[in-house]
Amino acid sequence: MDITVRNLQSKVPIPFSRIKSTALKACRVLSSLKFKSGISVVLVGPKHMQTINQLYLGHDYVTDVLTFDLTDTAEIVICPSMATKNAKTYGNSVNREILLYVIHGLLHLSGYDDHTPKDIQRMRLTEERLLKASI
Repeated sequence: MDITVRNLQSKVPIPFSRIKSTALKACRVLSSLKFKSGISVVLVGPKHMQTINQLYLGHDYVTDVLTFDLTDTAEIVICPSMATKNAKTYGNSVNREILLYVIHGLLHLSGYDDHTPKDIQRMRLTEERLLKASI
């Protein structure tokens, strides 16, 4: 599986090799992703993220991560500025927060959801397990 990382923002330094290695390790565990020929991780600024969120989901606000399943390929869009904000809130490093977003996106592509408290708990536990396995 091909993982590409594109950085379209300049405010937050991006750990390119860590993103790619974390995504590859998580994909090996998440066997349901084998049909994907490629996954693109795109890092964007807050205005770009808000535009994407509004255009595709009808939500007029900046979010941390969006995932798009495009049949053969997938795209995970991450806002590093939100990662910086959330890292402070949750006591994480910015890099850890970004890697969690990558894993979060991969879990959505694998069929995980986060609409109910039970779904959220399941997703958070799996995120932590996959993050620890990738370190």
